[in-house]
Amino acid sequence: MLLSFHLLNYYHMWVTRIHFKTPVLLLGFSALLSGCEETIAPKFPDESKIAVTAELIADQPPVLHIVELNSIGYAGSAKPIADAEVAIQDLQTKERYTFSAQGNGYWKNEGFQAKSGKTYQLNVKTKNQEVKAVSTVPAPLNTSAERSDNSQTTISLNLPVANFSPLIITLESRSYRMEGTSVVYLGDWENTGMICKDPATDNIRYGELPAPWLKLFIPAETTAKTLTFNPENQTGMRKYRLHVKAAEPGYYKYVYDYEYLKNNNSSGYFSYIALQSNVIKGLGIFAGVYEKVIEL
Repeated sequence: MLLSFHLLNYYHMWVTRIHFKTPVLLLGFSALLSGCEETIAPKFPDESKIAVTAELIADQPPVLHIVELNSIGYAGSAKPIADAEVAIQDLQTKERYTFSAQGNGYWKNEGFQAKSGKTYQLNVKTKNQEVKAVSTVPAPLNTSAERSDNSQTTISLNLPVANFSPLIITLESRSYRMEGTSVVYLGDWENTGMICKDPATDNIRYGELPAPWLKLFIPAETTAKTLTFNPENQTGMRKYRLHVKAAEPGYYKYVYDYEYLKNNNSSGYFSYIALQSNVIKGLGIFAGVYEKVIEL
């Protein structure tokens, strides 16, 4: 019953978000509810569902994570799927690539790499269920970035000129010291928060995600040419690595909404159910991505 409680909370949170973005719609929706004499809670199916999490990043072997969620309307653990037929098909060439189970719900095919501009279909078939999803990998990004170090470090990302997919930006940093002319790293790359005041981002546009941000969201319709932000952690000497992901619109919304749910203390099972999915008869996301990594 705990999960149902979370789902009802999400229902109220989502109405709040509708109110923030489109007040007229909420007024009409509220009027409709006020005419009802009984409160109707959202109902969800009790049968199990296959949930998929997969990014098709151009020119990289993908890793698929596939689990089964039992009794969707109630709290319960996710069961990794190890016995299934899992394949990705290139819908242009009809070539089919089968995947092998790696344990804990992970599936791989080291010989397959998605290509920009191509469309792929995922098929997962177990004894009792079959799900599928279709995804297109975005075109390559034409972008660059510069770093300036004055009183603080500032990073400026030059955005594509036009007709680009929505972008998801993440930043990593790594501390180092110099020994003569050699760089000696003092640790591994770690996720770094970003401080940004640019209205070109949906972070500022909607104000729903608390700063500093581990992800910056830039919608495709932006007319901005440059995005400027500051890394949160600036102690000592640091190298930075910027990850710029061009994403399908559905995946962009999925990641944004996931961040929103995570910041509102939603459970992992709940996030699968509450988020809009492109997996037919299942849950989760099968997403095409083009990623550019820029070291600064």
